[in-house]
Amino acid sequence: MRRGAAWAVPILLLVTGCSFGRTPAAPATVTVTTTATPASPATGTASATAVATPTPQVATLQSAFEDVKSGVVRLEVTGCDGAAVGSGFAISDTLLVTAAHVVSGGQVVEVIQGTQATAGTVVGIDEETDVALVRTATPLSGAVLAFSGTEPRVGDAVATIGYPEGDPITLHTGTVNALGRKAVIEGIARHDLLELDAAATHGDSGGPVIRADGGVVGVFDAVPDGEQGGRLAVSSGTAQPLVEAWGEDPEPTTYQDCTATIDLDGNPVAADALPTDPVQQALATLGVYFRAVNVGDFPTAVAQTVKDETAEEFADQVASSQDSGFEVGSAQQVGDRVVVWLTFTSEQDPGQGPAGRPDETCTSWSLDYTLVQHHGLWLVEASRAHDGEGSTPCA
Repeated sequence: MRRGAAWAVPILLLVTGCSFGRTPAAPATVTVTTTATPASPATGTASATAVATPTPQVATLQSAFEDVKSGVVRLEVTGCDGAAVGSGFAISDTLLVTAAHVVSGGQVVEVIQGTQATAGTVVGIDEETDVALVRTATPLSGAVLAFSGTEPRVGDAVATIGYPEGDPITLHTGTVNALGRKAVIEGIARHDLLELDAAATHGDSGGPVIRADGGVVGVFDAVPDGEQGGRLAVSSGTAQPLVEAWGEDPEPTTYQDCTATIDLDGNPVAADALPTDPVQQALATLGVYFRAVNVGDFPTAVAQTVKDETAEEFADQVASSQDSGFEVGSAQQVGDRVVVWLTFTSEQDPGQGPAGRPDETCTSWSLDYTLVQHHGLWLVEASRAHDGEGSTPCA
């Protein structure tokens, strides 16, 4: 049994433009009935008037998704051993719940909500149950989710919401297959798990399992090896008491000492290669940015910048772009900024080429990206040509 965090690779190996399958939610239907109501007595000719009375809209998983999706966040976590992407959900404007394995060992936790990003700090974690609580450096602005007041039942329609394989936010619908499941997950014996048949996968870890009323009945946790269905989630009955206790009495975070980590050549990791180093954080930000562009997660891409720009405005510029062949020419801290010289190739539809060459479908870029600290993170402030025009047609 494997837990469901999706692991990312460093920027030099980043972005293959892969796409992963998903199950779209079926559209909801609303039935409106016409009911004849008796007319008031009148003198002369009596008449009856038909009045259209809409039936109250029944809650659906689709409507619940629309109500709560702004409160489901993407987590980009960098630790001594690499980077991972997972999911979480807000329970207040500064607290969010996720799976412990998403943030365990994380030196830098980036919380992405729509087009905004902020740093996060783990204030409670339990590896045995795989639950964690994260506090954000700045308040979140989306929906606030709540644990359901009633236990789920076998056969209940449920859905997971998260960022599968680092893709844009996705709804996976399904059914509760079983309650009180036990499993050994990465060597830890666990119990009181929900079993679902929703098609959630790696990267959905830490996201909410909801019912049609929007109430959270579980925290998505694990994907079985080589099996269809049988997804597991931590029950709300297990997660809620832990989360409430940490909210009242936060636990200090103890970070792993990355200097004890050995690199691929068998050498200790150098201080300037630690995930908390400003240059490394800047490179991680650019990695998230370009990966988001390539999978069409335009809100996440905008969140890696300090620009006041909507996802729609950004998408108009890069909707068809696929970027590859990244090489870092140089990366250094200059005063209160980090400057990264990056070369790469983009392929795009005719009409979306660079300024002056709009019909160009393949472009080689050489750009300097300047990043500044913002909300506890290193985010992109600007980009400019490294030399010449900064771009040329592909050879």
